[in-house]
Formats: sequence, C-alpha cells, structure tokens
Amino acid sequence: MIISFIEEYDSASRSEIDDLLLDKLSDALNITQKKKKVTNLLYEMHKKDQTIKNMGSSKKPKWVLCLKNHT
Repeated sequence: MIISFIEEYDSASRSEIDDLLLDKLSDALNITQKKKKVTNLLYEMHKKDQTIKNMGSSKKPKWVLCLKNHT
C-alpha cells in the first residue's frame, strides 16, 4: 500500500502514511501500538529492504521510493 501510494503521489509524509494504514490495523491494538507498528514497518522498508528513503527530516519525513542501480 505504501509503495502504491508513493508511486501515485511521488512521496508520502508520515501523517499521510498514518492516514493510509492506521484504520486498516487490528482494532485489538490501541493507537500507540498502531503507530509503533507503522514505525516498525517504515524502518523495515527503509533500512532492511531499502525500498523507500526519507528525503525530509526526522521531524517532517518525506518518504520516496529508492531507485536501485542494476549494474
């Protein structure tokens, strides 16, 4: 979902990602747990998968897709 959103709009702020995902997460989780889950997902995508990167700051993130060099 995040990748599709970024492909369509070129970038996504944290609040846009929260709006996109929070209501899709289990109602068994409270809002703090849901936000932590989104944080963990962004971390995985940024650090481990390297599918997205933050072109903004830590206070105002702007997530964009990474362009991987295939050589």
